[in-house]
Amino acid sequence: MNNSNDILHTYLNDYWEYVLKTSPTFATYIGDHRYNNLLEDLSESSVIKQIEYFKELLTKIININESELSSENRLNHKLLSNTLNNHISFYKYKTHYLPLNHLSGPHIDFPQIIEYHPFNTLKDFKDYISRLHAFPLQVDQLIETLQSGINRNITSFGKSIEHVLNQVEAFTQFKDSNHPLNTPVSKIPDSMPESNKQEITASINNAITSFVTPAYKKLHSYLSNTYFQHCRRHEGIWSLPEGADLYNFYVRYHTTTDLTPQEIHEIGLNEILRIQSDIRDIMNEVGFSGDIRAFAGHVKQIKELSPGSSDEIMISYREILSKMDQKLPDYFGKLPIAEYDIKKIEEYREQAAPAAYYYPPPSDFSRPGYFYVNTYKPEDRPVYGMEALAYHEAVPGHHLQIAIMQELQGIPEFRRYEGSTAFIEGWALYAEFLAKEMGFYQDVYSEYGRLTNEIWRAARLVVDTGIHFLKWTRDDAVQYCMNNTGLEQHEIEVEIDRYIAMPAQAISYKIGELKILQLRDKSSQKLGARFNLKQFHDLLLQNGALPLYILEAVINDWLETDQ
Repeated sequence: MNNSNDILHTYLNDYWEYVLKTSPTFATYIGDHRYNNLLEDLSESSVIKQIEYFKELLTKIININESELSSENRLNHKLLSNTLNNHISFYKYKTHYLPLNHLSGPHIDFPQIIEYHPFNTLKDFKDYISRLHAFPLQVDQLIETLQSGINRNITSFGKSIEHVLNQVEAFTQFKDSNHPLNTPVSKIPDSMPESNKQEITASINNAITSFVTPAYKKLHSYLSNTYFQHCRRHEGIWSLPEGADLYNFYVRYHTTTDLTPQEIHEIGLNEILRIQSDIRDIMNEVGFSGDIRAFAGHVKQIKELSPGSSDEIMISYREILSKMDQKLPDYFGKLPIAEYDIKKIEEYREQAAPAAYYYPPPSDFSRPGYFYVNTYKPEDRPVYGMEALAYHEAVPGHHLQIAIMQELQGIPEFRRYEGSTAFIEGWALYAEFLAKEMGFYQDVYSEYGRLTNEIWRAARLVVDTGIHFLKWTRDDAVQYCMNNTGLEQHEIEVEIDRYIAMPAQAISYKIGELKILQLRDKSSQKLGARFNLKQFHDLLLQNGALPLYILEAVINDWLETDQ
């Protein structure tokens, strides 16, 4: 086989098979059940082997003669090269020594396995029990990695670990029958023989008691008695060895642009001023005199704008999205096959969790995509913010874009499940804006909610770069947001802690949205009366979550050939 297209195709398949084999829970998550009895190997030796594989594959990819590739394969070549380089850079900057925070890590990822591991056959349950038994080894590997980080002065910020400690402690205190990992017992099929039912029930209870809970206790002891004492004192990753370079990498990785932290900071400041002007227009419309912060306080005092319970929140979201579903065909030629549903974020992690997030469906559609909603303190989650949040996380935001991406045909598997943060989050923020054009936010306070969301995304540009580039403290970031946004202090603190734990991820939203809007304006101006918004949306979504610089090239090529 010497055809460059065939060779590339082999490498693309090999890469994806390797990803699934080394990420068995991810494989289960997307509907590949070959590794259902395994957990990820988190040891440093495993990390090194993976990087060696990525380097060897990158060398092979580079040696392919690009001039012999089809146009589609040139794109595949570029995207895989980009992906491999990112894997290698993460290792170069030693990010594997920061393996957990209050938003991700085995301590909270592992329990979520019950959401996507199948529970239909005896083998399914035995595979699940094998994973319960494997958890202590994963915790040991996690502790070894954290200790290696201490030895290299690469540690998490203390406040982040305080949140982690609370999460881990919760899993040391569940009684067996109430343990989240015990819920599969209720999913045992009625058709299964009674002897098997009893065996499964006893095995799951024993695994939790003898393996899972002791592992959580061991992790909690290590984090509280050893790791916490070595956590870094400064919020920003600038304080880590090579921290400034690491942040520059994170900015490039998440935005897929060449924008510098300083440029992003200034974009954020300018966006804040623009959105504040729009908010003042609403203040004038409702006859409120005062500053934006005072208006935020005033709106929060309007009783009918506060939900009475967590159930009321869930009902409202369903009503909002039902109306949106009906209008989607007017703006999109292609809609996803996969359905979506709405779920509450679990109590054990809701306090430190974001307001909402999206959980994609597997490739076999055995479950829907989930719009996870935080109902903690429902009185602090005003109804005027629900529309924008629903459009962002479900449709026409994350569910529509990610489900379409996963359903694409004729592209390599990695492009269906991996992609640019700036595109994915930029699209979801664009979806909030698009919903206004679609006729939503009819209530003046819902429009205020949209602007509150948007100003928050702009504030992220300021505070993320502030923390990790300009050396702001957590208090500096909280105070900036208190002065310039309408969010509650608790929500601000939750968000700031997220930016500390996940550098530069949050800046991708606004940067991505601005690029999509720029490309839309350019297309509209060049095509004039021939510009079709539905066609433009389908074009944006037909290649998956492209890096922004590649997305721009795709749109430019389309404009050149559409003359």
